[in-house]
Amino acid sequence: MKLVILDAFYRFMPSGTDENDNAGMAQIYNTLDSYAARLRCTIVLIHHSTKGNQSGKGITDVGAGAGSQSRAADTHLILRPHQETDVVVLDAVTRSWKPVEPICLRWQFPVWTPDSALDPAMLRPDRPRRPKEQTDKDNQEKPVAWTAERFAAAFITSTPQPKLAIIDDAIKAGLADKKAEKLLNTAAAKKFAFPWVNPEDKRKALFANIKQPAEAPPEVPPESQNNIYPSPPSTPQA
Repeated sequence: MKLVILDAFYRFMPSGTDENDNAGMAQIYNTLDSYAARLRCTIVLIHHSTKGNQSGKGITDVGAGAGSQSRAADTHLILRPHQETDVVVLDAVTRSWKPVEPICLRWQFPVWTPDSALDPAMLRPDRPRRPKEQTDKDNQEKPVAWTAERFAAAFITSTPQPKLAIIDDAIKAGLADKKAEKLLNTAAAKKFAFPWVNPEDKRKALFANIKQPAEAPPEVPPESQNNIYPSPPSTPQA
């Protein structure tokens, strides 16, 4: 038996041939049939597949180009990736010959070796490509969630500051004013921030991360300490 292998098929096509032209590809297969009959041989064409994952396609749809090739070839034999590493699934569809059962082949340099322990149905699944815009969004740094404790650590110090000044610093860091005010109030409720009396305007509190010291009682001069509680007046003597 004579065997002629054309690898790869597209390198043997006449100049100007379009593999997507049904009439043109049918004519090429008619020419190959005439060569096979004249040489009394089998001709094998190594053809490339279409782009993308091939797991969900029919056997005759894997090859690229015109659909006339599906009807012209006597046998379609394909190799598709298995879920196991270094393993492919050999599958085929025949026109006149006995059907071929799919088998797994494991690559063991320098040959492919049948592996009956694997399931040929376990083809590598298709993984749809995400749009570039979505990929770019996923690669961006995710914003860190603000908590009352984190807010206090970032914007409230041991030096008392007015509420508006604290909120203004938070806005410059990217927080919305309402969000900043809510976090400040929560920080005060959870004792991450403490209000101080504002000496300039007691209606507008200051905030610090430590409590305001209690005011010390006024000091009494030593010479007046004995006069804090004056003794009752003396009774005049008769």
